[in-house]
Amino acid sequence: MAKLDEPIERFADACKVADEFFGKARQSGSHKIWKMPWAGDPRVNPQEGSGGKAKSYQVQQLLAAVDRRRAELAKAAEEAKAAAQKTETESVTKKTTKKKGKRS
Repeated sequence: MAKLDEPIERFADACKVADEFFGKARQSGSHKIWKMPWAGDPRVNPQEGSGGKAKSYQVQQLLAAVDRRRAELAKAAEEAKAAAQKTETESVTKKTTKKKGKRS
């Protein structure tokens, strides 16, 4: 997982973080563009600044996109866990119902 506990200053570091969360970028002129799993903002399409540094407003956009992606992944994991628990509960209920039916 990408380290986000340190500030992102270098363009290459911003690209590594974006690659990890959004896959490989495509190049369009001087910008790298990542495909977002949603329409609209936040978008990730940074351009290398002077001295190999990332532009601060683009780093902020990247971090907003990462936050949104993490929230979506956490929600999906939570929903999958709830669905698995529901399936397990239904399975146990059916087994219990079958056993009670045999005793009668």
